[in-house]
Amino acid sequence: MTIPAVPPLAAEAPPRGQEAAVTLGEASAEVRFPQPVRYAVVLREPGKARMVFTRGDVLFHSGDPSQAWTVERVEAQALILRQGPRGRPLSLPPGSPIPGFPGHRFTGTVLLDQVHYRYKTVERVTHPDPLLVALEGSRATLEVEVLRPSRPSPALPPEGRSASSPQSVPSPRATLDGEVLGKVRVREVAPGLYDVNAADVQAALEDTGRVLAEVWPAVQPTLSLQAGLQYRITSAASDGVLTAQGYTVTAPKLAERFGIQAGDTILRVNGQAVDGFASLYGIYRKVQGDPALRAVQVELDRGGTRLTKTYRIR
Repeated sequence: MTIPAVPPLAAEAPPRGQEAAVTLGEASAEVRFPQPVRYAVVLREPGKARMVFTRGDVLFHSGDPSQAWTVERVEAQALILRQGPRGRPLSLPPGSPIPGFPGHRFTGTVLLDQVHYRYKTVERVTHPDPLLVALEGSRATLEVEVLRPSRPSPALPPEGRSASSPQSVPSPRATLDGEVLGKVRVREVAPGLYDVNAADVQAALEDTGRVLAEVWPAVQPTLSLQAGLQYRITSAASDGVLTAQGYTVTAPKLAERFGIQAGDTILRVNGQAVDGFASLYGIYRKVQGDPALRAVQVELDRGGTRLTKTYRIR
């Protein structure tokens, strides 16, 4: 779901091919599309909560992280979904249940040129997707639950920052466990080719999944006129900036052991584009959910040169 940048809230870029004008406020934001965008309305029971999704959005199953649908496109009388990069498109008419998502039903579509976001600070996010609370013609009002920001200790500024630096601090749960990641055994056996211990990878994946599931609604975004919406991510693995063009590493930290350097922009992982926080979650689930996975390929740009890093899991 597309959410504008209102720190410290999560954000996604507008649908590809669209540029959005974003008006920011302390507790709300307004997005205006230059051309109307068609959204699918999904009703979730119990509670009759309504959500809207458009092309490129991902429907995540809150109770089963192995299940997800990507919105291929939204037509006037159909919602076309795809499960996985090789899955066959599934066309649903209005009134159809969402397969594998008990209580979720596609009810119809709306054409929107304005989306107003209303933010609600909570101690725990129970609705990761924005809820549709009002629909007036081509203008929708959505309510977004966001975690209450934590306050870092002034005596212990985040790693890599001084106490006077601008803060972009996620919740304490929003950090990968450096001890777990540091124990992953990796060895470069040839240029661009690495062997990684399988048991260590599994432990790291479990920690990564916990972090992504708990904290993705609280990643810090910023708005750039040149690059659009950006995520500034801080973790024990690396620091960097995530945009629609990829993840640019600013401090490699533990990722340096895997041949990653400052300035590298990670473009694709096992063929899947790194173009938003939802894509990171999708890549994680794809890797974690494949017990036969024996290698991970990372495509990156280093100073204008395309490189591929291959990590064999053994």
